[in-house]
Amino acid sequence: MAKSIIGALALASLPSALAFRNTSPYFLFSTADLNIPSDDADVARANVVVDQMASALEGCPTKTYFVVRQNGVSSADFSDASRSAPRLASYLSGKSEYVKSTLVVPEVIEENFTAQGISKYLESKCGAEVLREDQTPSHSDKQRVVQVSFAAPSVDRDLRPTELEQRDNDLQQLISKLADFEDFTVIYTSTPHTKFHSEHPPYEMETPFGGEVQMELKRDLSAHKRALNGKAGLFEKYQYFTPGLFMGFSAMVPLFLIIVVGVKALLSLEVSYFAFSKEMGPAAQRQQK
Repeated sequence: MAKSIIGALALASLPSALAFRNTSPYFLFSTADLNIPSDDADVARANVVVDQMASALEGCPTKTYFVVRQNGVSSADFSDASRSAPRLASYLSGKSEYVKSTLVVPEVIEENFTAQGISKYLESKCGAEVLREDQTPSHSDKQRVVQVSFAAPSVDRDLRPTELEQRDNDLQQLISKLADFEDFTVIYTSTPHTKFHSEHPPYEMETPFGGEVQMELKRDLSAHKRALNGKAGLFEKYQYFTPGLFMGFSAMVPLFLIIVVGVKALLSLEVSYFAFSKEMGPAAQRQQK
């Protein structure tokens, strides 16, 4: 039952700050003892969750599978699970005597993660009969997959918990009707809230001016038209300052500075006139001897 306690803590500690954009929660609980990893991840990609589900349901451990698709929700909608989904919280917290395995992933990054794909997987893997929530099974002894789809709740924050609680009650009645609380697995998927609703309608900015002064800002292409017609001016028709000239001028600047510095250095030399005259003193006569 340790896994159920972990699932309950994960469900109870879902603050609204953890509600990432384009992510939604995923829940799984079963009356069978499934092979589920002991460490719940707060954020996971859909392919990782699907792999965990396939590993847990290896061998088709239960008779009835409820594949739930709840549209337009986030983990923040289940932060107060005792109000919005009390029966779901009861299953995941281990309070139900039937449920033995649970899995909670608060934020699933949706990548081709659909309830329809899960139903097809169970149909091919277990040979189960796929039913809608309003259908009755044709064979009582055959495994079955019941597809349940719930519409997105209202954008009104005061109405959302009430609507989610009603969907939670509908799921409870469906489990009671088709599984009798003894041999079932619920795979509770969801789609992101931002995919179906926007908290605020699109804002249309009101212009302070009348419609008479509205105008479009367009580029002036008249010069290009004149160039194509051959009526352009000399500097519009030809390009004189080419990249080659620009590079040449750029190279000439440091060379010119070097020449200026060299000329100034030569001009700054101070040599007396006696340096170029012949020495005629006694020392020079002794050197000649």
